[in-house]
Amino acid sequence: STVEDLIKATDRFMILLEDQKEDEAVAALRQATTDLAAAPENSAAQRDAVCAIIEAFEGDHELMAYTHQRDTDQWTEVEELSHQSSRVLNLARRLRRSI
Repeated sequence: STVEDLIKATDRFMILLEDQKEDEAVAALRQATTDLAAAPENSAAQRDAVCAIIEAFEGDHELMAYTHQRDTDQWTEVEELSHQSSRVLNLARRLRRSI
């Protein structure tokens, strides 16, 4: 399901963010994914958790910076961050629209 995909993608993204020392963002995303996993389907709690993930990109944590592609000839950690952050944000936005 999209919820499971979002949780898995966010978990992978958090691992990458830990390497970048984004501790506050990781904590916010961890709380949001915990809340998301516990929330009933199509509930206000589920929507709030998804919105918290999106807010991590658009708000104080500024994770949107990781979604921008960098020019490089090889697959690097930066490219992995870009790919994974885009996946998390797109899944969260899609799920928010369906709730």
